[in-house]
Amino acid sequence: MIRRFFAYYKPYKRLFAVDFGSAVISGMLELGFPIVVLLFIDNLLPSGNWTSIAWASAGLAALYFLNTGLMAVVTYWGHMLGVNIETDMRRNAFDHLQKLSFGFYDNQKTGHLVGRLTKDLEEIGEVAHHGPEDVFIAVMTVIGAAVLMLSVNAQLALITLAILPFTGWLTTKYGGRMTQTWRDLFSRVGA
Repeated sequence: MIRRFFAYYKPYKRLFAVDFGSAVISGMLELGFPIVVLLFIDNLLPSGNWTSIAWASAGLAALYFLNTGLMAVVTYWGHMLGVNIETDMRRNAFDHLQKLSFGFYDNQKTGHLVGRLTKDLEEIGEVAHHGPEDVFIAVMTVIGAAVLMLSVNAQLALITLAILPFTGWLTTKYGGRMTQTWRDLFSRVGA
């Protein structure tokens, strides 16, 4: 099943590489910003060297603009990737439905079929766009933030990281409830 899903990325390898690469670079910049600001405040400002402060400020502003541009790439081209994959899936699903017998349609609810072809594929398109990059960025952010916090203050970092298992459990618990509620709602609408 997963192999079939990832096969839809194949025609859009370059688009995926641009989207995913931009998301990774943006995530790394997001991790680096607090360290750069810390160095700026602790080292550069007390020196009183206004030329260096101005250059560092311009460099930091340029990095923020670069990050904004990368996020624009992720938003626009990432959604293009999702729409392209969704379109391919919808075309394949429609082609499959065209090959089914009339007896199949006698036993199916039209609203359910239409709901599957529209809403489900729309959600799959969103997952195709956001799924890989969001999972990678979330893991990279947690690990990167943990490493940075441990390098700054290990004791405080360990206290902060101690709540991660609880937040993971809480997210799983309420995420599961939300998913079940969504499924119940969708089954009532499609029925």
